[in-house]
Amino acid sequence: MTVGVQPPLAVTQEKFVLEPMGAGSSTVVAFSAFLNGRYPTADLTGDITVSFSLPTGVPRVLQSKFSLPLALVCVPTSPAKTTKFKITVDTNQPPVNLNSIFPEFSAKSEDKDGNSLAFQFLSGAKVTVVASKTSQRYRIQSDCFEDMWLVVKELVQRFDKHFSKLGVKDFKKSFSGPLPMQEYFLSVDHHFQLRVSAQQYQDLLSERAVQFRAIQRRLLTRFKDKTPAPLQNLDTLLDATYSQVMALAEAAEDNRAQLEEAFVRLRSATHLLVLLLSLSQGLTPDQTAILEATLLPLLQDTPQLGWEESCDAAVSHLLRSCLSRSPKDQATSLAQAGGPVLGLPRDTARLKKHITLMCDRISKGGRLTLASEANVPVPVQIQNLAVPGGVEPIAEVAGDGEELELPPEVTKFVKKKHASKKVKKDKDNVKEEAGGAEEPVKEAKKEKKESSKEKKESKKDSSKEPKEEAKKESKKESSSSKEKKESSKEKKEKDKDKEGKESADKKVSRKSSVKVKEKKKEPEAGEG
Repeated sequence: MTVGVQPPLAVTQEKFVLEPMGAGSSTVVAFSAFLNGRYPTADLTGDITVSFSLPTGVPRVLQSKFSLPLALVCVPTSPAKTTKFKITVDTNQPPVNLNSIFPEFSAKSEDKDGNSLAFQFLSGAKVTVVASKTSQRYRIQSDCFEDMWLVVKELVQRFDKHFSKLGVKDFKKSFSGPLPMQEYFLSVDHHFQLRVSAQQYQDLLSERAVQFRAIQRRLLTRFKDKTPAPLQNLDTLLDATYSQVMALAEAAEDNRAQLEEAFVRLRSATHLLVLLLSLSQGLTPDQTAILEATLLPLLQDTPQLGWEESCDAAVSHLLRSCLSRSPKDQATSLAQAGGPVLGLPRDTARLKKHITLMCDRISKGGRLTLASEANVPVPVQIQNLAVPGGVEPIAEVAGDGEELELPPEVTKFVKKKHASKKVKKDKDNVKEEAGGAEEPVKEAKKEKKESSKEKKESKKDSSKEPKEEAKKESKKESSSSKEKKESSKEKKEKDKDKEGKESADKKVSRKSSVKVKEKKKEPEAGEG
């Protein structure tokens, strides 16, 4: 069994090994949770995971959640009168005594009337809750914006439980003030600056480490030489570089601790912004879950993937899909495959612009949903159907024999149509009467057509005969011309053969004459 809580909370023992248990048996495991940091946590819930095997050998895993009390991170104190940040929550029920809502803090509270209650966090921040005596409002105020998150969340949850016990079904809570965007962006900028500083420390550490190794190599070569050479202040450079590396490492470690604290505070501020936005717009639990997943895509911040680039990608997707102004933007966003590689941005201007635009569109009626057709505009005709009185009733017919009273403009067209129908009926009757007399005329026409067809066929046959004779004559002429061409080709070939033989005879005669001359020269040489 493993137990996990959100930092800076910690537990005395994270892992437990349990002995084999039978069906229906139970075992009690005790552990303690405590605050292991100088800043409040963003979440008081924890997770328990149990992994075991059945007698058949099949593995099983069970998960469960638990909530830690608010008294773990704060104690009651005297309320503060002047603070920097204020949030007002409205309800539709009469004001409630705060001592009955927070009984564990009422014993040490100075205000016995229950109109105000103050919480002192162990990190040093103070949060005050003040209930109005005349109106149905509750004000939460503090000098730290992020620390108000746990108190506001606990107040809203306890209001729901209190009024559900009383049997109030129409209890509603809302937030009517402007969203604290500037205060939220301060947390975003602080977290981003610490990420940039961490990257700079990493680069400086790598440079100093390379320098330190280079100086070490040179010193080793000097010490290994048989003839000692002066060090030329290399030892001084080595000591200075070592001190720089250690100072940078300590600064990077401090920056890492500050970055963890800044990320937890950023999560608290984001949770508070989501809660206020859901209260102001009346978002459903599903819509609130989508908004939380968009603004809090990561549980831990890493150098490879940070909160800024992940949140910007998620918010941009919402602006192109369910919060887009036109269905064309939705179609283009769905057609896009992949996107740029996520990395540390240059600044937070683009992210803050997108978050502001998202909150603005939600406040103007945008619906958070995973369907891409969420904000497709409804046609005007369908909208008119939904409006009362948008559709005119159709007049019913009084009876078969009765006629409807129509306006004069329509009666003109109706009369014309009736007259044309009568004319058509008269024409049909005339055609039927003349049908019997037309039958012999039709037979005579058919006979004439048949005779004309026979004449045409005879003409075609007569015209075909001379054409066939002409074709035969042309074929004979072409065959005779082909024979003439072949005979001329044979004559040419014979002439070529004769010419070739004559040239060969001439060559032979030349060779024989040359041989005779050589024979004549030989006896002359013998005589000499």
